[in-house]
Amino acid sequence: MSHRALLPASFALLLVPFAAAQALHVEVTSSAAPGNCSVRVTGEPGRPWALYFSELEAATAITPQITIDVDPTRQLASGNFPHGVLPASGQAVVSFPIAGGFVGRHWTFQAVSGRPSLELSNTARAVFLAPASFGPTAYGAVGLSVFGDLFPLDGGRMLAIGGAGPVASTWEPDRQELLPNGLLPFNLTFAARAQLADGRVLCAGGLDVTTQQPSAEAWLYDPATGTAESVGPMGSPRAGAAACRLPNGKVFLFGGLSLIDITNPATLFDGILATSELFDPATNTFTAGPSIAERKAFATATLMNNNQVLVAGGLGVAPIVNLPFVSNLAWTYSATNNTFGLFPKTFTEGRMFHGATKLSDGRVLLTGGITADLSGVLTTGDITQIAFVTIGSTALYTTSGLGSFSVGPVLLETRAFHTATALDAQKTFVAGGFNGTLDIGAILSGTPVLPTALATSELLTPGQPAAAGAPMAASRAGASALRSPLDGRVVVIGGGPVAIELYQP
Repeated sequence: MSHRALLPASFALLLVPFAAAQALHVEVTSSAAPGNCSVRVTGEPGRPWALYFSELEAATAITPQITIDVDPTRQLASGNFPHGVLPASGQAVVSFPIAGGFVGRHWTFQAVSGRPSLELSNTARAVFLAPASFGPTAYGAVGLSVFGDLFPLDGGRMLAIGGAGPVASTWEPDRQELLPNGLLPFNLTFAARAQLADGRVLCAGGLDVTTQQPSAEAWLYDPATGTAESVGPMGSPRAGAAACRLPNGKVFLFGGLSLIDITNPATLFDGILATSELFDPATNTFTAGPSIAERKAFATATLMNNNQVLVAGGLGVAPIVNLPFVSNLAWTYSATNNTFGLFPKTFTEGRMFHGATKLSDGRVLLTGGITADLSGVLTTGDITQIAFVTIGSTALYTTSGLGSFSVGPVLLETRAFHTATALDAQKTFVAGGFNGTLDIGAILSGTPVLPTALATSELLTPGQPAAAGAPMAASRAGASALRSPLDGRVVVIGGGPVAIELYQP
């Protein structure tokens, strides 16, 4: 970019008839400090453009007909006024250096285009963050969700669904705001969610907040309209099932709880399922899928680069003795053959509520989670003495050969209900969660001791020790995280009634 003084002739693009349009768009693609701030201006090729920016947001009239949302007083005084003509690609990139002293400050950008009619772009905000650090959004947006999901939408937007009651929201990266997207006609905890190829999201099963029992209902939520359509029902009620979209467009669902009876500890876990179902968006129907020899709830299902699904970990029930345990087994499902592999793959430590991250090189990293401590049960014979404890081990799955697990880096802190986001082919970013013990006896007696939520983060690279990451401003567990395709930052939403935070790699 050239910082050119604004010539009088440049105002000519502003002195044209006003015609509101949506084609002109600005988005910030880099804002690390120190580093370069890059802003992409997109619009109709051949049209002149000018970019305004300021630390202040205020309605400012720059001509009698035109009011923008930024205050360009300092910009105009300095003569730093990026402008030009959009090339054949319809895109121009403005880039300028940002000093380290800008960390924590934010700017707002807006573009104007003229001839034959005037267009005003959206406003786009940028917060300048130091590398390897967390920071707030421009105006401290809050995300109220626990155990929800984030799904990518067009233009770097994200859909936050689940974990916030009946409210679905959209993360708008340009304005750095979480905006309501619609009210859901259902309120189900531990539902299975998967995004279809067209952007809609399947929400299947979950724990009905009214009956406190697993549900068989299923819905398709359309973020484009903010509405949900009832589909299904599933063949069985399921809460805590695993789900992922297959290459053929169908959704694979496995396991979960079909029944919960908290009045009888001996049968508390009898409703765990070993069955699967397939949802076909072409017909909006569910069909039965294959089963395995192990019942699982709260497992993970990860689509791998070989188009197989890795179903890992979860809460199970040991046959004959009928004792709950946390699985250290993973099964592979083939969408091509609609079958599971004959034999499971083993990893060193059973886990549920863990992270399962597919790296870009095709491997899958399982991180942390909760395992079961049966020592109290074996000593007393009382199933209520089971305790669930967080763990710090990780396991790395590779598809080469017949597929196998190896031991991954050990976390610096035991944690579960954390976020685990791939940063590149090797590195996984782990943040938040909680650590401690869940005592079933204490929970059933009405005096639970809650584990401690974490504000810490870690960076994991296979073959290397875990490295401490930057702390978040708030402790959170059950948050959702997704890496932005615009600037590469990790957006962390929810995990309690806390502010959204951005991680700058």
